[in-house]
Order: sequence, then structure tokens, then C-alpha cells
Amino acid sequence: MATTQSRRTVFHVSARDGKWVVTRERRPDGEYDSFETRDEAVARARGEARQQLPSQVKVHRADGSLDSEFTYGADTSPPER
Repeated sequence: MATTQSRRTVFHVSARDGKWVVTRERRPDGEYDSFETRDEAVARARGEARQQLPSQVKVHRADGSLDSEFTYGADTSPPER
């Protein structure tokens, strides 16, 4: 099985310190902003993702578990099945 790394930009929406934050994978300073509501954070993440194709937004519950995902654009190296 090949181990090619996706070139997709991945954003995460998660709870932190009573707020909802948007972060970007593989970027140490990836936090964008914190928001009062999860809906606001999801809207921001989805807007950013649409501008950086191919991309994906992973929305987490307050407990950290994955709730939903949104994918934009064609992935140049999708995982093998």
C-alpha cells in the first residue's frame, strides 16, 4: 500500500476553553479565531476551506469526537481502498 500524503488542507473546528476554534493541520500557528458558537466557527472554517481547494473541514463535538466532515475540491492523492 502506497503512503502518499494528501495535499488537502484540513481545518478542524473544536471546543477550547469555553469557545469554538478553527485550526489548520500541519501548521503550528494554525488557530484562526475563536468564536462564541460552533455554528460561527463552522461557517468560518467552511469559508476558508472553499478558498483553499482541495480541502476538508472536520467538525468535532465538545468532547473531541468527530461529528461531521465537509470536503471541497478533488483530492490529488485520495487514500487507496
